[in-house]
Amino acid sequence: MSPIQAVGSQQRRGYTLLELVIVVSVLGIIAAIVVPNTGADSDEKLRLAAEEVAGAIRFARSETLRTGEVHGLTVSQVTQKVTVKKYDVTTDPISSLGTLIHPIDKQPYDFNVNTKSTTRGVTISNSQDVFSYTGLGERRSLIFDAYGTPKWIVGSGPTTYLLSDSNIELSFKGQQRVVRVAAITGRVTVQ
Repeated sequence: MSPIQAVGSQQRRGYTLLELVIVVSVLGIIAAIVVPNTGADSDEKLRLAAEEVAGAIRFARSETLRTGEVHGLTVSQVTQKVTVKKYDVTTDPISSLGTLIHPIDKQPYDFNVNTKSTTRGVTISNSQDVFSYTGLGERRSLIFDAYGTPKWIVGSGPTTYLLSDSNIELSFKGQQRVVRVAAITGRVTVQ
């Protein structure tokens, strides 16, 4: 037998690089499907939802400071919506002049934390309305006066009630984040 025939007659042993890449890729796809998506996803969704709510509050306050007109927002745990609005405080009771337009996507600043693509499944989990006012009780809306102070304004008089506490609880898969607005300063924090 010639040396060339001897080389060709040997059995092929091992795998090619292409075969190994294909097997590893298939195993990776199977693992991605089978292994449940856990903690990081939950934390990221909650973080995004909390930042979206905090951003809405900050935007309402900044529009008030920029224009000198009264702006605020409503947070509803029933509808799971956050809506940024412009208010008319000369009417009794005060009335909404409409939803503000989001500065980036140019759509009404009105979003549902439970169905928005990046925060789907997150809920506003408060059992009571989220804003507390001294001498008035809880409300689901917050208004900023011309100085950026968080208040509730009643009537054309007007009678004002200072914010005493706010606690917007967001939940997802047993985890929770809280968005707070500081009384007097209107500073927004996420915890």
